[in-house]
Amino acid sequence: MMDCPATFILIALCVVIHILQNRQVSYAYGEDMVSKFGLVPAQVRRGQYYRILTAAFLHASWQHLLMNMIALYNLGSFLEPRMGCLRYLLVLLVAVLGSGLLVTLHEKKDSVTVGLSGAIFGLLGAYIVLLYARGYLAYDSVRYSILRTLGINLIISLMPHVSLLGHTGGLLSGLLMGALYYLL
Repeated sequence: MMDCPATFILIALCVVIHILQNRQVSYAYGEDMVSKFGLVPAQVRRGQYYRILTAAFLHASWQHLLMNMIALYNLGSFLEPRMGCLRYLLVLLVAVLGSGLLVTLHEKKDSVTVGLSGAIFGLLGAYIVLLYARGYLAYDSVRYSILRTLGINLIISLMPHVSLLGHTGGLLSGLLMGALYYLL
């Protein structure tokens, strides 16, 4: 039995959706998948709330998909066995929702956001709380490793076409969920 089946299922789902997205299977909808399912704040505000969830499974390019899937595997293969499948998926879902909500409330109304990175930032937040709860942040090497990771990701988040708000919403949601899980 696999240690982290949800992580592998999520990776497979994202890859399959990306293949479909690139094969333009979406012609049946009359528009491409990003236009139909990406997070567009103005559309979410008009009641298309599903876009917050569906956008997380779309990716802008193979490179975007690859980087997110590597991060998902690295964090997921560590966290899922420690949290259990349901709690792990709940952290991911809340991070997707927190990320999407912050983008919807503060991003330009016609911007388009896609990708699972908000949820991955949520996992990072839960991971930080786990390290804190178990006393690992007392070690300089662990603290510096986390700070380097956050610093690198902040730089990435400030790059063009990357959603700082989405990453921030996911991280804050993950920190909250981690606190609820590990500290209460």
